[in-house]
Amino acid sequence: MTSIELKVSGMTCGACVRHVNSALQPLAGVERVDVDLATGLVRIDGTADSATLIATLDEAGYPAQIATGSPAPAVRKTGCGCGCN
Repeated sequence: MTSIELKVSGMTCGACVRHVNSALQPLAGVERVDVDLATGLVRIDGTADSATLIATLDEAGYPAQIATGSPAPAVRKTGCGCGCN
């Protein structure tokens, strides 16, 4: 599983957060969506590719891009997540 962090424009309220969640959640490969309204950052866990996520948000009216300074998506291994497995 990977995590992708996007900077999303245009989110101003709780309804926007729900719209972003409802746009991303049904996509194949999306396991979890965390939206931070205050920072405009959206973290998506799963196997969906960033181009699909960005295009979906753009279509929903929320322009998005890979968050600056965001590390490359990491592959999470089974176990505790520390990479010991």
